[in-house]
Amino acid sequence: MTSGLLKTGAVLALLLASVGGAYADDPTGVLLQERGLAPTYPGPLPAFTEGGVCYQGMHAQSFPNLEGFRCVRNY
Repeated sequence: MTSGLLKTGAVLALLLASVGGAYADDPTGVLLQERGLAPTYPGPLPAFTEGGVCYQGMHAQSFPNLEGFRCVRNY
């Protein structure tokens, strides 16, 4: 009984870790944008933003800051 419960818990933990890991390795929000889950900017979309996930209508561009990228508007 206990070993079955432990195996079930281990499988569940692996499944949850695999889903969370996909978003952790996606600092620019590409996966979120592909799934239509990227956040929307409150107000008019700026020309660029630095830090955080890219908003809908923006994409990542290499930039010499702490994150290594900034988000710029799609044209």
